[in-house]
Amino acid sequence: MLRSLLFVFALCLGCTTASAATVKDLYRGQVDVASRSNQDRQLAIRDAMAQVLIRISGDKDILQHDASRSMVRQADQYLLSYSYRGAAQLQVDFDKDRIQRQLQQAHLPVWGAQRPQTLVWLAAEDPSGERGLVGENDELGRALTDQAQITGLPLTLPLLDLEDSMAMQLNDVWGNFPSPVLDASERYGADFIVSGRLAQFASEWQFMLLLYPPASTDGSYRAPRPLLRRSGSAATETEALEAMLAELAKYYSQRYAAVASDEAGHTQLVFELAGGIEQLVALERYLTSLTPVKAVQISQVSGREVVLELDLIGGINEVEQLMALDQRISTLPVDDVLNERARYRWQARSSRR
Repeated sequence: MLRSLLFVFALCLGCTTASAATVKDLYRGQVDVASRSNQDRQLAIRDAMAQVLIRISGDKDILQHDASRSMVRQADQYLLSYSYRGAAQLQVDFDKDRIQRQLQQAHLPVWGAQRPQTLVWLAAEDPSGERGLVGENDELGRALTDQAQITGLPLTLPLLDLEDSMAMQLNDVWGNFPSPVLDASERYGADFIVSGRLAQFASEWQFMLLLYPPASTDGSYRAPRPLLRRSGSAATETEALEAMLAELAKYYSQRYAAVASDEAGHTQLVFELAGGIEQLVALERYLTSLTPVKAVQISQVSGREVVLELDLIGGINEVEQLMALDQRISTLPVDDVLNERARYRWQARSSRR
């Protein structure tokens, strides 16, 4: 029976639509280049490798490790292709599999393409002292989203429309009053919410950010305490934005990135499928898309319940954190018959109309 199911499994097509965002071109660097000379191109390729390593690890401090410094120096060995974008920019594509293997061998983090969507409420004060909320069409908003793309962070900026203005005010963000900010955030359906401020003091730009989880399942915020609280300063506004996003990326990396360790091995997960074989196909594709998962095998099938064996790079914690982001997965009560293993329900949305 299992062999027949596997045969059908291999032939079926499924559809996956995750609630977390899928970031494209993680292994593509785009950097400024002084000229098209060989020397400047080689320097730009190294800069592109450094950019990629920061993006896929989520931590700018990765460049302090000997293994990553060696990868930057030998960036040509990971090169797939490069092309010029105008006269002053070079686009470089690197070998994903080779980079991942090298980072895993060095026990450095690898953060996959599925990343949390973050809604950012940012109150900014310009040099004249005027304050305002940053929207997607503002110059500062465009700078923030551009830097987020470089960092590999999916960001959403608020619409700042009538509904937003009725739910919360500028001072709620500036003064860190989380309840109205979190209530106004519910309509956006983000995985996490940032409330922050940015202002110039003397010759430097100072920032503060607080990261909150979304509302609970009943839409309430019983304990609006930040998961992350960071502040700092930078010489320029752009550098302050970069520092804010770097703090955010580091937190997510610590939560979601996979690090090869002694915990690596096999584990089993039990899923109840909300449908037939197409749901099993979608589930397998989803799990194998997660960076901590090297392979997935069907261990047991009983009706609509399936036991999957996962071959992991690191521990199960990273997988559980990623699954918590996905609205297609819900946790079921523990079944004593299955030795108290965690049980989940999987329901993928169909692409058929």
